[in-house]
Amino acid sequence: MTLPLLAVILAAFTIGTPHPESKVTDEPSTPVFNGPVAQGAWFRIRTPKGDVEVREASGSNVVVTATKRSDWRSTDDVKFEVQRDGANVTICAIWPLTTRCDARGYDFDYDGRSHNDRDIGKVDFLVELPKGIKLVAASGNGTVEVRNTGSEVVATSGNGEVTVVGAGGRVTASSGNGDLQVKDAGGDVEARTGNGDIEVTTSAGPVTAHTGNGRIDVDMSSLKGDDDMDFTTGNGSIEVAFPSNLSALVETNVPSRNVETDFPIEMASHWNSSHISGKIGGGGRRIRFSTGNGHVRIKKAG
Repeated sequence: MTLPLLAVILAAFTIGTPHPESKVTDEPSTPVFNGPVAQGAWFRIRTPKGDVEVREASGSNVVVTATKRSDWRSTDDVKFEVQRDGANVTICAIWPLTTRCDARGYDFDYDGRSHNDRDIGKVDFLVELPKGIKLVAASGNGTVEVRNTGSEVVATSGNGEVTVVGAGGRVTASSGNGDLQVKDAGGDVEARTGNGDIEVTTSAGPVTAHTGNGRIDVDMSSLKGDDDMDFTTGNGSIEVAFPSNLSALVETNVPSRNVETDFPIEMASHWNSSHISGKIGGGGRRIRFSTGNGHVRIKKAG
């Protein structure tokens, strides 16, 4: 019996040798650090490629373990480096192409190749962090997740989702490409992503949120200080809940028909329907809303 040509082609692809990228091997976890870090000091963890998970420690020490995940890309040459500057500690995953990893950041020399990480393996970090310590958790390519720890948190990814839940104070979350979620923050929040949705809840704003493409959903139980706030998306809707005693100057770049508000807005005498410029309460800080395509809703928290 003669098989149809399409069936022969499909069979060849099915029976053929799998692409080497499909073979992923997890090496045994490697202990990297186990020791005290002073309350109020900074603890920093950096990897150019891999996931970073930070959770509350059960003891008084900071404990770090790493897992190398190898396919056809080698991780044999990856080393781990512990740096101290005063009371602060920085942990780095070091590849042969690493040119700098320190308190300020991470640099990689791709040796003339295009700037991507397809040729390097992946190193994931698991961090157990006692409360009361400031945290920087950074990955060049991977998810970053921080839960129930960090008196102040800076969580960044070049490409991946970033989640921060239950931080004790201020949160800065950013991604080149990925959704951002900051929940139950104990202080003000700054969230930026090149592409993705942003969701923020905090007990004490202000909040600033920018995305190149995605929706913005923010809830603030209270506000401190008088800093301005900006909420910007290239494509998506913006919904922000403020405390009921809000006083601010409000500006939007969207037509009034695309704006909903729980607060009465005293409009400027020269206003027109193509945008809104007005005052809530006694005025004060400036709050700007900008979207290339979407609606704006200004809500009362709770």
